[in-house]
Amino acid sequence: MKSTDHKIVELQLKRKIDNFSQIAHYCPFKYPAVVEVNPFTAGIPAPTIYWLSCPALNYQVDRLESESNLIDELGQKLKNDLQFKQQLAKAHQDYARQRRQLLTAKAEEQAQKISVDLLNTLLYSGVGGIKEQLGIKCLHTHLAHFLVTGSNPVGKIVFAKVSWPEECLICQERTDKLESSSN
Repeated sequence: MKSTDHKIVELQLKRKIDNFSQIAHYCPFKYPAVVEVNPFTAGIPAPTIYWLSCPALNYQVDRLESESNLIDELGQKLKNDLQFKQQLAKAHQDYARQRRQLLTAKAEEQAQKISVDLLNTLLYSGVGGIKEQLGIKCLHTHLAHFLVTGSNPVGKIVFAKVSWPEECLICQERTDKLESSSN
């Protein structure tokens, strides 16, 4: 991880990231594409542990969500395709396991003091904190999980419908701005 990665992610997402853990995946241009965040920091839960930070992919997924009926199509696929259903169930279970690995004993204790439901969400919910183990919540979270693990069937379908840009001017401009402000 480069020392500027955290700042680049904040520029990509246009907000401060207090629960930053690490870069979980880089794009072909060596910029952060997926950030891993701590699931519980300073009393604030974050059941979505993988955030898609790549501005180009975020834009494309935003368009997919707003201009297509992909979520409905995936819901139908979930009803009619047993293998897809099993793969998604496994992805949700894996995501919960990955989140549990990031939780410290102290964080679990603090979450339980807030509510048992919160603790259960942090321990057992699936991709993006979804409680329905066969649900599809947000295409961004599924894509981020797929980029990190290669094993999310929804993310795999989303990735087939989007593409890395041929060049990354967005991140380059933001990085240039970061470098010029530090000089």
